[in-house]
Amino acid sequence: MKRKTIAALGVVAALSLGTVAGAAQATIVLQVPEGEPIEVANTAQLDIKAVSAEEAEEEGLVDITMASEDGVEYEFKDVKYADMLEPELVVEGAFAYIKYTGLASGKERSAAQSGELTYDSPAELFAVDDVYIRSEPDSDSEILGVIKRGDAIEVQGETATHYKVKKDDIEGYTVRKCISEDEQDAIAAVKAEEAAREELRRQAEAAAQAQAAAAAAARSSGSSKSEVKRQKFDDCDGSGHGYYEITYSDGSTGYEEY
Repeated sequence: MKRKTIAALGVVAALSLGTVAGAAQATIVLQVPEGEPIEVANTAQLDIKAVSAEEAEEEGLVDITMASEDGVEYEFKDVKYADMLEPELVVEGAFAYIKYTGLASGKERSAAQSGELTYDSPAELFAVDDVYIRSEPDSDSEILGVIKRGDAIEVQGETATHYKVKKDDIEGYTVRKCISEDEQDAIAAVKAEEAAREELRRQAEAAAQAQAAAAAAARSSGSSKSEVKRQKFDDCDGSGHGYYEITYSDGSTGYEEY
């Protein structure tokens, strides 16, 4: 079966097929064992003729495969099938997504197409935020390095959620949302960061006298230093990691990772 210029990460065997009349329909039925059928909208844009699902390794998740009329397969891994409300197929660039509303959360969700597209020649893109380089295209894989806001990086390929990048002697993956094709976006991001740091510096100066007074009062009373301010800095890739910058009553600063 032909592939859509993307190296598939695995082939999913069909357990149950939804059928429709005609080769290309706007809506097609997705069915999994012991599950309620769900209609996936907007499938005509990729000429989808059938959709199948197989239970994934983790309970409650399924791997979905969509097959087009001309034999191309589109695979979606580890989809929370039971949480889908009004799913629809959306095509953005080289990849497809199943976008839906989560039944439990009521928030918009998206299941990204699997596979990796390798460029014929590397492209130069630009970081608009600090972001990790990881060993695999997911937020739980090993951290290999860091791309700094404003850096130019060599991009060798992409997945639906990550770019495959090279920086110095490090090769890995970084999330797409922190990278831009436009160098001006990176320049603007650097300037915005510098402005924010300058504003923080002014605030620190304005608070210095109050902190000094509090420190003097603490020393005269014999009490230990206390925490005055705590600022949170998140990692851009959505992993939940980052650090707190803590200012104490004696004017000192400390850092705490989370």
